[in-house]
Amino acid sequence: MTDASTSPQGIDELLSWRLVVAGRLIRTMADTKIDTQAGGAPALGALLRLADHDDISQAELARRQRVEAPSMCRMIDRLERDGLVERTRDVTDKRIIKVRITDEGRNVAAAGREAVADLESGAFAALDTSERATLAELLGRLLDALPETGELHESNRAT
Repeated sequence: MTDASTSPQGIDELLSWRLVVAGRLIRTMADTKIDTQAGGAPALGALLRLADHDDISQAELARRQRVEAPSMCRMIDRLERDGLVERTRDVTDKRIIKVRITDEGRNVAAAGREAVADLESGAFAALDTSERATLAELLGRLLDALPETGELHESNRAT
């Protein structure tokens, strides 16, 4: 016996498809709104995270941003080259590379935060405040339940 949640659906009814399309459209909006000085939306995300939680390891920053370590390394390379962040070795464990936002990085992050606020209000204009809060809560729970790499664990696979 199958229920509605496991029965075949048209692609337009699939939540995963809707999330992918909404994400792609919002990403396109972000790419047009976000100042390229920060290196685009992904790099701005890293700067905003550092503005809120500075001096964390490069590996931890990659985990929090849910990107692979090599991708984060390249992003930090560009941000460092542009003077927006600096890297240092951890004083207790020299294998750990810490990332710290610079004053210029904070300025770029502040301007980027304003652009993100504009993006959020435009992208989610169809939702009222309560619906936005519900969506944020639901997406937060979904992100918490998903593996960091996006791979399905055996226990999550349909049998």
